[in-house]
Amino acid sequence: MAKKKQWNELSTGQRVGVVALTAVQVTLAVAAYRDISKRDERELTASKTAWRLITMIDIVGPLTYFLAGRRV
Repeated sequence: MAKKKQWNELSTGQRVGVVALTAVQVTLAVAAYRDISKRDERELTASKTAWRLITMIDIVGPLTYFLAGRRV
């Protein structure tokens, strides 16, 4: 099994990639949490609690919420 690289072992491009993906993930999660908070629970396809838990799953959770979590 390959040893995990430490931050100081990453190239500049890899560091930029990690920071960019982290920023996207945090932005999506914050946007999803704010949207969940503003909506009435009847506008959602599951409970607010369920969607808050789902949005904690990396980038996939918030994307799932925005694609399938809201009734249109």
